[in-house]
Amino acid sequence: MSGSRIIYFMYHHGQHCIATQGPRPSPKPTDSFTLFPLLPAELRLKVWELAAREPQTVELSCTPTSSYLPKGRWFSHNKPPIVLSVCSESREVALREYSVLKFCPDQIGNPWPRLYINFEVDTLWLCSDLCQLWARDLLEKNEQLKTSLRSLVVNENLWKQLNHTMLTPGISVMALSGTGLGGEPQEAVVGYLKALENLRFSG
Repeated sequence: MSGSRIIYFMYHHGQHCIATQGPRPSPKPTDSFTLFPLLPAELRLKVWELAAREPQTVELSCTPTSSYLPKGRWFSHNKPPIVLSVCSESREVALREYSVLKFCPDQIGNPWPRLYINFEVDTLWLCSDLCQLWARDLLEKNEQLKTSLRSLVVNENLWKQLNHTMLTPGISVMALSGTGLGGEPQEAVVGYLKALENLRFSG
């Protein structure tokens, strides 16, 4: 049973992680596990850990600039992982596994909504409509991504623009020099991502 399926049943049958008292109705055939709150604490915690370590793809894109958002805004369609909201016990475990993606004060735009990512197993997907300026600003300045991001999906043409070379996943590449729009030297973005192990290209 997958982590998300486990969470679904735990949410509907053990939402508060407290065993109910009093008479119980006759059991009906079901594929859910209604006795989860009665399990030993170490087993429950293990289930929450497994659920929080189920890989997901975290989408990240940006809005265009406008009169009320002159710098645009980072946004995502991802909802917070459900394991964060099943009960206090699951949330406590999940918060040890997930990080909130934070943005430096001098980075373009503001993140919305709050993005949770488990850097050990999750993949960050930079949407195909993301412009080079935003992508470079993100990958060069965000300390979490620079030190912890392991898996990345990005548009191939955008990746070439950010690195000024033809890149193939799995090949170790030294940081190469390029020139920005204002003539200033720019390094290949791949040189900043110290933990990157898995790179895949989107269309």
